[in-house]
Parts: sequence; C-alpha cells; structure tokens
Amino acid sequence: MSVAAEPQVRSVGRAFGILDLLTRRPPVLPLREIVQETGLPKTTVVRLLADLQRRSVVVAVRDGEYSLGAAMLSWVRAAEGLWRVDEETHAVMARLVREHGETVCVYVRQDLNRIAIAQHEGRHTVRNVIEVGAPMPLWAGAASKVLLTAKPQLVERLPLDEEARGRLLREVAAAEERGWARSDGEREVGAAAVAAPIRGRDGRVIAALNMSGPSSRFTGDVLAAGLESLRAAAERLSERGIGSVEALL
Repeated sequence: MSVAAEPQVRSVGRAFGILDLLTRRPPVLPLREIVQETGLPKTTVVRLLADLQRRSVVVAVRDGEYSLGAAMLSWVRAAEGLWRVDEETHAVMARLVREHGETVCVYVRQDLNRIAIAQHEGRHTVRNVIEVGAPMPLWAGAASKVLLTAKPQLVERLPLDEEARGRLLREVAAAEERGWARSDGEREVGAAAVAAPIRGRDGRVIAALNMSGPSSRFTGDVLAAGLESLRAAAERLSERGIGSVEALL
C-alpha cells in the first residue's frame, strides 16, 4: 500500500466506525456523543459526517443530531437477498424451537468474527436472543469452535494469550473429532450453547447450526436430547443445502 493511500484507508475505517455507531445506537445521536464514542477530533467527525450525508447514508435529522440515511435501505435489501437462507432451512430451525424451546441460529464466519445470518427465537420467557448481522468474537461460543474446525490456523490471529490460545485449539480439535461443540458462559455469564457443523457439497464446514439458552437448562437429559436433534438437523441441512447463500461461503 502506498503512503498516499494510507490516509484514505484510515478515513474509510473511521467512516464505517461512525456508521456502526449509528447502527447500534438508534434512532439519533448528537454530534457530541459521536465525537465522544469514536474518540476522533470534532473536526474529523464533522468532515466524515458531511461526506456521508452527501452520499445519503447519514442524515442530519435535527441541528447537531444524526441518524442513518435512506440510502442505507438499498444496502439492507441487497444484503438480505444475498445472505438469506432458504425456506426449508427456516423450517428445520423452527422445528427445533418447537421441540426444545431454545433459540436456534445459523452462524457463518467473516474473517475473525462469527455472524448470525438467520435466527428463530426460543419460546421461553427467559431466552437467548442474538442480533442477526452483528459481528461476534470468534474466540468464544460453541458456534465459533465449530466454524474454526474449517480453519484452525485462524486461532493464531485471535486476541488471546498463549494459554487461552492453546485451550481454544484443543476445544476446536475436540469439536472436529466429536462433530459438535458446547460452550457455557464464555461470551456471557449464564448463557450456554451447543453447535453442529453445516457442510457444503465439497465437505467443508460452511456454517454452524447453534442452539442457545440459559445455562440452567443446558444440562443432563435435556442437553442430550437437544444436542441429538441439533446434530440430526445439521446433517439434514448439509445434505440438502441452505440456499443460494452457499455461493458466498
């Protein structure tokens, strides 16, 4: 990368940082809060917001307050079309929720993150709910371990110390051997999950089918029954596919 290109790349990163902030903190944010949250100089934030406004991805809704612009709708529609699993996959997920009452998600890996591209919420009053499309750390959670079985060398790039890295590598190897993974309190205290691999036609792990809920319910016979159903569902999805989204995985 040339020296001249570096400031432009840095500006792109800062602009996306502002968009991410507006996505996570709707409906509107005052300029002073955007400056505070990003840690950027006010002049830099004002310049970036002006550029984003010209592209209609950010709008000034009131004096000194900003929100996502209407142009983001085209981004949303395009992404939803590309990353949508098919109806049969949704039917399999819904069946798991009916049988076991817990939240079911399909996760994919994006660089060093895992992202839910589909979710069916559990039926219990106390349940685990994930924001579809939100990046989550690849170093924690049952789905992460399953996804890492496809590329265990990525563990070396995760922000972990040597002890944690070694532990995660062992858990990924165990997930590869067993064909499933479990987590308990790794990302959030009191939350547990089990996950199984969804494979593409070439045998690669392309996604993880994940069932999650409170740790108190993921024990004994209940856990065993849920895991058996989850693995059977993941095998079914591996056999028939999860839709056109597979072309991106």
